[in-house]
Amino acid sequence: MPKALVLIWGFIFFTISTSAYGQENFTISGEISFQEEKGQLCVWLRTKEEHEQSGKPATPARILIIKPTPQQLQVKKVTFKFVAVPKGSYCIFCLQDLNGNGKEDRSPQTGLPTEQHRYPGPEVWHVQWDDIKIEVDKDISGIEIKF
Repeated sequence: MPKALVLIWGFIFFTISTSAYGQENFTISGEISFQEEKGQLCVWLRTKEEHEQSGKPATPARILIIKPTPQQLQVKKVTFKFVAVPKGSYCIFCLQDLNGNGKEDRSPQTGLPTEQHRYPGPEVWHVQWDDIKIEVDKDISGIEIKF
């Protein structure tokens, strides 16, 4: 009898824990076209709060540092892929990190970025969250970022 009771309690605990904490994750992928043949590309997947605090460190799992290979430099394109992304609203921010320091450099005088950066879609000077957000509730592919 105690053995059956342990098995039942184990099954109940497993069912509750997986339904309460089981979170579906998704993949986001795309391609970056660039012109410069030096440095690296940094790609961030940011929540609204993280985006509003740009310049501060992102969650390590949501930043990709891509150093193009000789073949990628020749075609001036690289691919990126974020895995295990929880459901939510995000934006993708890409920096062409020419000096290779892995961060978004800003001018001390103006506070503006000193290296090129882009979001997917058309180039705009002032971005609003609603213009750049991506709702992640399924796998997303085919995103294009062009420098």
